[in-house]
Amino acid sequence: MDAARQRLAPVRRLAACAAVALLAGCGSSSVPERGPTLRLTVPLVPRTLDPARVADLPSLNVAHELYAGLTRFSGRGVAPDLAESWDIGQGGLVWTFHLRRNLRWSDDRPLTAQDFRRSWLRALDPRTGAALAGPDLGIVKGARAYHETGRGAVGVQALDRRTLRVTLQHPVPWLDQLVAFPIAFPAPAHGSAFSGPFRVVLRRPARLVLERNFNYWNAGAVKPSRIVMTRSEEQTDGVLPSGLAPPGLPWIDTAGPAPKGSTELPMLATGLMWLVTQGTPLADQRKRQFVAWAVTHLKLGSAPASLVPHEMPGAPIVNSHKQVQLAGKLTPLHLTVAWAEQDLGASRVAARLRRSAHQLGQFQISLSFRPVPTLGRLLELAGPPARPGVDLVLLGWSSKIFDAYNLLDLFPCGSAFNVAHWCDPSYDALMRRAVRTLNEQARWQIERSLVEKLHDAVPATPVYTASDHVRLAPSVHGFAWSPIGFYELMGMTRS
Repeated sequence: MDAARQRLAPVRRLAACAAVALLAGCGSSSVPERGPTLRLTVPLVPRTLDPARVADLPSLNVAHELYAGLTRFSGRGVAPDLAESWDIGQGGLVWTFHLRRNLRWSDDRPLTAQDFRRSWLRALDPRTGAALAGPDLGIVKGARAYHETGRGAVGVQALDRRTLRVTLQHPVPWLDQLVAFPIAFPAPAHGSAFSGPFRVVLRRPARLVLERNFNYWNAGAVKPSRIVMTRSEEQTDGVLPSGLAPPGLPWIDTAGPAPKGSTELPMLATGLMWLVTQGTPLADQRKRQFVAWAVTHLKLGSAPASLVPHEMPGAPIVNSHKQVQLAGKLTPLHLTVAWAEQDLGASRVAARLRRSAHQLGQFQISLSFRPVPTLGRLLELAGPPARPGVDLVLLGWSSKIFDAYNLLDLFPCGSAFNVAHWCDPSYDALMRRAVRTLNEQARWQIERSLVEKLHDAVPATPVYTASDHVRLAPSVHGFAWSPIGFYELMGMTRS
């Protein structure tokens, strides 16, 4: 029996311990001692805690503290959570997850592989209304049809109480990352029960109180006894990141400038300037190259931007650093740039473009500016097809996996988020190779070839690097951050 399993032994004896004795460890050093109460400021208090229905980043993060999945985001990857190990077969097509022994819900009921299967089918059921079920679970065989109709076979099987087998539509190297999202966490079949480090003890519209879940398999690593979450910054121990957009969707920067005394947190998000390639002057590849070259001579952000964020594994290999080769003199260009006003990062870039009018004029480029109120309106303008009079679109993207593939997946011919409306079948063929290549070094080389194609065709160019911020009281430490957008609270304490 390993150390993680040994932590469960005192938990199974709860009925024999009085409440005070329980908090003292019930005579066993493997139950954590009483920790601090932490008061944390969040950008919003979640309206739902259902792991299948949460859709904004703060709510995803709270669900990530209340529920546990097969794996858990940790730094620049994932770590085993309720699954202690997994096997990958048939070249990445079949994944078999082995659960830890004696897993329990917070109400002491057993937690089994069948809980995962039931919860995944529930998340995919169209009646559930799970916004992220398609993007995160759609790779499972039969999942897309089930998500549309609520019927049909789905490639997820509970082979026994501790074994979950998942069959995919086609091989991917990162199912272990996709199952770290709350959409893939087991939800209780009846009543209110939790499987993660914390459980809910008070829920109000403006206040959420969590307490340690002693039935969590790794309860010994949970340091706070209680976490109080509100939107108030009075008497707070920390102000948590303010970003709202979930990974794997267009990036709306809501963080604003760095608050005083805060720590900057890197994100797997890139701010892009899209160059619309159909029905605009930028249908000419040479003109797109010229605009991209001119933009690289402007200071549009706090740090040099690259297509693949520096925090992404393999970024130094995948990113292209070739110089744009310009051929001949081009005629003057007058272009219109659009962006969503709610996107603070894009708004800052637009303001810097305005201030750079004289410098752009030297390149014979003039800009008109077309701010729109919301992301939805911006996507209507961008199409496809793009509305007349929109040549450039400021809109970023946040990756949901630790691989450049999710960013490069914006540009295939059939991508719903290909704002540029650029299409190259040879690019699509390379993408099909990349997603089936399990060896990361080999995959990064394929992705480098993809980036070179984008470098030459210029459907988009990176214009700013995204980040978020956290502010903690001097005595508070133990906050952990994964650039995918998830934070970890169970290790937080006071010195």
